[in-house]
Amino acid sequence: MSDNRAEDLFFEADQMIDENKIVEAKERLLDLLEEFPDYGRAHNHLGWLYNLKFNNFPKAKKHLELAIKFAPDYHAAYSNYSYLLIDMNLIDEMITFGNKVIQSSVVDKSTIYNKMGQAFELKKELMSAHEHYKLAIKETLNNKTLDSIYASVTRVKRKMSLMQRLKLINQ
Repeated sequence: MSDNRAEDLFFEADQMIDENKIVEAKERLLDLLEEFPDYGRAHNHLGWLYNLKFNNFPKAKKHLELAIKFAPDYHAAYSNYSYLLIDMNLIDEMITFGNKVIQSSVVDKSTIYNKMGQAFELKKELMSAHEHYKLAIKETLNNKTLDSIYASVTRVKRKMSLMQRLKLINQ
């Protein structure tokens, strides 16, 4: 019975987010977690809200980490966490996280590789950035995402030295 209650509260919060009732959704998720503190998908949604709607990175990070801990098979938590790490400029942490989770069958490999590419680009490690963007291209099935990643590849190539671009030809 309690699993049904948790699912019902979660669904209500999810609907509220869809209806842009952000404050109400947050409160519903907090209520859910008060009763079911290990409900990982609620932690994911709260993390997403705290990152994108409330710009509260510490709370977002805490909830997304709990989402991964309590719902390790919930793919959205990994993508949301990778977006957050880039938003927080936690570049090395993103690379470490990506290397740790990339072999999981649950994660969206395209998103993880793309965020790793961004991390390497921000570190000015352009060859590694290019390599990860290329891996992201191989993993995506979404045309809009594909266009975005191709734009990243082009941007990185423009930043490269002539010698770096020549190395790409020989790969």
